[in-house]
Amino acid sequence: MQVSQALDIMEALFRAAEHPDITAVERYGRDDQPGGQSPPGVKVVHRSGSTGMLWAAVPPRDAAAVPPPDEMPPPRLRAARVLVFAHRLLDAARPEQFAGWELCRQPGVEVPVAAALRITAHDKSVIYLRGTSASGAGAEPAQDPHPDYLIPERVQSWHLRVSAPSAEPASA
Repeated sequence: MQVSQALDIMEALFRAAEHPDITAVERYGRDDQPGGQSPPGVKVVHRSGSTGMLWAAVPPRDAAAVPPPDEMPPPRLRAARVLVFAHRLLDAARPEQFAGWELCRQPGVEVPVAAALRITAHDKSVIYLRGTSASGAGAEPAQDPHPDYLIPERVQSWHLRVSAPSAEPASA
């Protein structure tokens, strides 16, 4: 599986989730593989102006799987929050292209919860998405601004929605 395909799925899931605190979902990066100067990723922009980013990194051999937390991390921990939200979206959607996914810790990277999301595709390729964040102009809320948010059922059928009109069949 190509990194761009995994990022396409993550972008589609974030959009299908229609979380009320998310104002935009954007792709970024010029590279098509992890490890370059401009790694590809998905950026999630929040009402506060802060962002949570998932970007393709070379998977370290010593990354260790960690169980997902029961509670969402608070808004001030945007990197952890975007990773946990992405994991929950994958649990709800169960994309057929992926064989599995897990949150991971990475030696040398001290973060609460996890440093990355490791996705294993059915072709056995591994996509490793690091979670990072950037603060915005506004202050982060002390508490989750939408504690009652539930992942909508449409996330389970995200792949059935057509995002562009079908092409006209070519004449014979």
